[in-house]
Amino acid sequence: MRYLFFILIFSNTIFAAEPKGVQVQGSCQVKVVPDRGTVSFSTETQSKNQQEAVKKSNSQMNDLKERIQKLKLADLEIKTTNYNVYPVREYEKDRYVDRGTKVNMTLEVTTSEIPRLGEAMLEASKAGIQTVGTLVTFLSLEKSQAEYLKCLDIASHDARKKAEQLAKKLGFTVGDVQNVIESPQTTQPTSPQRVMLNKGAMMESTPDVSIDAGSQNFSTNIQVTFDIK
Repeated sequence: MRYLFFILIFSNTIFAAEPKGVQVQGSCQVKVVPDRGTVSFSTETQSKNQQEAVKKSNSQMNDLKERIQKLKLADLEIKTTNYNVYPVREYEKDRYVDRGTKVNMTLEVTTSEIPRLGEAMLEASKAGIQTVGTLVTFLSLEKSQAEYLKCLDIASHDARKKAEQLAKKLGFTVGDVQNVIESPQTTQPTSPQRVMLNKGAMMESTPDVSIDAGSQNFSTNIQVTFDIK
């Protein structure tokens, strides 16, 4: 009986010690203009001689690199993302016949001057590049962090406004913050653009490519619990 009495007292003490509070969610949803753009250029060559196929592909890509570097794009990054060399065999008259070697190469170009990526595409056409891949815009790490902090400010302000509105309508006073839980969300990029250039297209026959950075949805939510008085 003594133990039961002690448990009842202890349970009542815990219940009485529970803090009173109001829990609200603060939200931030903004549209942000990306500050980086990337596009890939691919070429494919085939020759009966492996060395000739490799030499032709390397020569074409080196030509493109030089052309793009001359554009002096801001924050320019150029890297090879794909380089495949493989034999070509075709089934003919109940047997496989060697047709030589095929080489695939892809060069990725990234810059902060997104509108000028159209100039890079025109240079690719002059270099004889067959395919221009998907154009993707995104936020740099620096801008992403800056926008994230701004969004936290907006979400915090939103949470307090909601708590104060509830206090006004329900007749209590908002006190100190008890707890905060953040739920960051990944940015949603705009739909990528795909541009194709015909092999050997000349600058005069290639239309100007208009590049628009578009926007991305940037958002975060925080769950805040305030003391109430």
